[in-house]
Amino acid sequence: MRLLLTAHRYWPALGGTERAAEDLAKALVARGHEVTVATSDEQGAPETEEREGVRIRRFTLQRRGRFRFPPAAYRRFVLDRAWDGVNLIGQRIWSTDFLYPHMRRFRVRPLFTAHGLYQRHMERTPVIDPLYYRVVLPRALRHAVAVADTQLEAEELRELGAPDVRLVPLGIDASELAHLPAGFRARHGLPTDEPILLYVGGFYPNKRVDRLVRVAAETGALLVVAGKDQDPARGHPFCEALAKETGARVRFLGAIPREDVLSAFRECTLFVLASDFEGFGLVLLEAMAAGLPFVSTPAGVAPDLARHGAGRIAPPEGLAAEVRALLADPTGRAAMAARGKAAVAQYAWGEVARRYEEIFEEVARA
Repeated sequence: MRLLLTAHRYWPALGGTERAAEDLAKALVARGHEVTVATSDEQGAPETEEREGVRIRRFTLQRRGRFRFPPAAYRRFVLDRAWDGVNLIGQRIWSTDFLYPHMRRFRVRPLFTAHGLYQRHMERTPVIDPLYYRVVLPRALRHAVAVADTQLEAEELRELGAPDVRLVPLGIDASELAHLPAGFRARHGLPTDEPILLYVGGFYPNKRVDRLVRVAAETGALLVVAGKDQDPARGHPFCEALAKETGARVRFLGAIPREDVLSAFRECTLFVLASDFEGFGLVLLEAMAAGLPFVSTPAGVAPDLARHGAGRIAPPEGLAAEVRALLADPTGRAAMAARGKAAVAQYAWGEVARRYEEIFEEVARA
């Protein structure tokens, strides 16, 4: 099949959504499809190129303040060619939003992959965001097959009026997590004879690292926090002061190399997440693949993974109790780790691509 994926950015951009688009494109190529990605220009990258079997077409955008607008050539490229399947990746971004008025022009119904409706929860622009999620997006969804990463996202899409919603999770390359390096505790001077709670992901407003500090205070467990400080209200300085105030034992490591993250998965006891909301929460899937049980609020993919027995979910006020129970139950943690690793195969990118392929073929037949 001749498949088109649209993405607001693509390689060499290295964000989470960009990486997911790249991994899906490569997995579809591996299944024998001709895949093209339409995306924005990147400094130093050519207008057209082929990378690992994926054809990339970049368009120079017009920038007006913080907004970006595609040229007319982008719409012609997407709408006027005989694609057998189209996947619009992401929402509240130029590559998808500027196609909404033209949804009826597609030769086949496009797939729409939201990759998280987090801006709906944030309402960073109090007038535009409500209008977008209450009027613009619901109208567009009438003409698409909506693909949700998580059960929670599927429910949100149905609430927005999507008539056809499919559930296909994000994927993972589990080979990276099959042989985890050692030495994390030794490198950071962490104790070798006690449990450690791990959080990797940085300080973002939705992540609520302050809740994890309180969990550490309530349980007496050592918490290790890794990631950038991106939250002016409840970031590193706030959480460090909170740890001193509550007596919590917390080590703030800042951003750490990928190898160090993998080593942390191996040597820590529980992964903890206290987010208000998540787009997906890929780090939980990585922890599961590494054999590290988790305790999380019911955000993103956490409830889906917990159904495999890989972790437990609780409301914010119940996190400490779940952590305390699991720290006292090494046999239960070992069983959760085994169940999580056994379930990873269904999240391999090859399996994810196969499920997308089935939807593309169904839409093409219709």
